[in-house]
Amino acid sequence: MKFQSSSPALLAFALSLLLAVSLSCESKPEEATKRSTPEVTSPAQTGFIELPEGSPTLAHLTVDRVALRPIRISLKAQAGKILANENRLAHLSARVPGRIVTVTADLGNLVKRGDRLLLLDSPAIGEAQLEFRKARTTLSVAAKALERAKALVDRGAIGAGEHQRREAEYDNARADAHETEEKLRLLGMTEEEIHQLAARQLPRHVEVATVYLRAPFAGELIERNATVGEVVDPNKTLFTIADLSTVWVRADFPEQQARRLKSGLGIEVRVSAYPDETFKGVITYVGAVIDPATRTILARAEVPNPDRRLRPEMFAEVTLMTDEQSVLTVSRQAIQQAGNRLVAFVARGPRSFESRDVTIGEASKEYVQVKTGLVAGDQVVTEGSYALKSELLREQMPTGGPL
Repeated sequence: MKFQSSSPALLAFALSLLLAVSLSCESKPEEATKRSTPEVTSPAQTGFIELPEGSPTLAHLTVDRVALRPIRISLKAQAGKILANENRLAHLSARVPGRIVTVTADLGNLVKRGDRLLLLDSPAIGEAQLEFRKARTTLSVAAKALERAKALVDRGAIGAGEHQRREAEYDNARADAHETEEKLRLLGMTEEEIHQLAARQLPRHVEVATVYLRAPFAGELIERNATVGEVVDPNKTLFTIADLSTVWVRADFPEQQARRLKSGLGIEVRVSAYPDETFKGVITYVGAVIDPATRTILARAEVPNPDRRLRPEMFAEVTLMTDEQSVLTVSRQAIQQAGNRLVAFVARGPRSFESRDVTIGEASKEYVQVKTGLVAGDQVVTEGSYALKSELLREQMPTGGPL
């Protein structure tokens, strides 16, 4: 009886178990189908951008070809300064001790070679002039004695030995006269002044025991330390003269750029006094050592300065242009910063573009070297690449509201 009474319950349990198994079998094919279907990848994930037809962005896009191009790389100096050309710079002092009689030049004067700067009264120059006049007199006497001896030896009045002695005396007198004449040149006397001093009777206008300090070349007086009546010696600088028609520019470059520096490269110089002008020059010297304090290397350039607008000690902004080199390049406009990546957009169709991660190298004013990410012949977007970058970033933004 108990078995019969419990049969309906067992039957109900079996039916419910059979129904659950049936439902489970029906759900498994659907899940398998769902797992086997691939997910659709967004344009941001693939790197492709498809602009809709009629998009206003298309009207403003231009493309350029990736190609090998010769470029000049510009290097900026960390510091620059205008200096006087030391090959055309002179610190002038008296060659002998003396007293300044007159000063005929002043600070800032433009002078020519040989112009008189001051007159110096010096006992030392007076002694040298006196020695010169005595040597000239001795030479004249020796010349006459040699002439008489030559006439006498021809007539047999004197022997050959006496003639040779007179000839030796003349040679010695000539050597002494030449030595005293050279001494006057070294002390600053000109050929005309020496010629006047050699006259038998000195002209009235010739001043003795005096010498002029003269300009050694054309230039500008940039320093004066001379006062009338002052007693000076050769250790004191009386004038500094500089030819500023050319100037030197000192530029300090980081040591990492040392391999690119060499003589003959062109530079561009700008100074704050003339912000809209560029002065051009050529590197003439590259330092052999690195400055241990600043870790820079010195490069010196010569810059024409015919109107003397560049002045020594001016600070300068110096840009050096390297030699041309042929590298794979693209327009600078084509490279965009997207987060922590650099990207360029390659045209794949009238409205299709592929973003490429790129690495770049050296850059000129118009082009930048491409190391990876692009190949020669790729057509990349230049003008309008920023709009494509904005589209790329917009597609990468998360969508949907809060759960």
